[in-house]
Amino acid sequence: MERGTIVKWALLFVMVLILLFINQRALNLSPEDIRNFIYAAGWLAPVVYIILYAMRPLVLFPASIFSIVSGLAFGVYLGFVFALIGATLSAIVAFGVAKRFGEKAVRFHKKGKTEYYRKKFEEKGFLYILMLRLIPVINFDLISYTAGLAKVKLADFVKATVIGIIPGTIVYSLVGASLVDGNVMTVIGTVALLVIVIVIPFICNNKFMRAIEDLKPD
Repeated sequence: MERGTIVKWALLFVMVLILLFINQRALNLSPEDIRNFIYAAGWLAPVVYIILYAMRPLVLFPASIFSIVSGLAFGVYLGFVFALIGATLSAIVAFGVAKRFGEKAVRFHKKGKTEYYRKKFEEKGFLYILMLRLIPVINFDLISYTAGLAKVKLADFVKATVIGIIPGTIVYSLVGASLVDGNVMTVIGTVALLVIVIVIPFICNNKFMRAIEDLKPD
């Protein structure tokens, strides 16, 4: 094996170890911890938040936590805007990484599942991605990375992502804001919305997936 190839694989191995370490540490952070870290940036807090959100898929940190942090840190309205921007950019980052580095970028997912969704994305494109974003039954980053491997146009991917994540982003921002508000009725209302938009799709996963499967190709 050539020296250059050895160095390349050694660097890749080190990067994987670093990312796994960061991910392990990150998963121990609470939304309040992340908010306090962002607040330390002062007036640049929104910029720091968006950058962190955009880079999030590289360490596989849950997107939902970052969306909750936005409501917690910036309130419902600004929180929604910043979370929408951050989530969209994070999806584009994952899409771009998969497009650039191919299969190596999604090794952390089961190959069979990745291949299955890649074929579906190529068959049904925009509509399939849109429905999976609207009905969050599949991991956010799995969709983004797999779309990058598929023959999906970036414009279609971005449009489907932006439109599809609006309901969930609103709810997560409300969840974050309700943690600050502390009003019982606000918390109850937010939990009800969370059940409708997030929890029910997981409970009715098979039915929703069958409905998505019935979509006609683009």
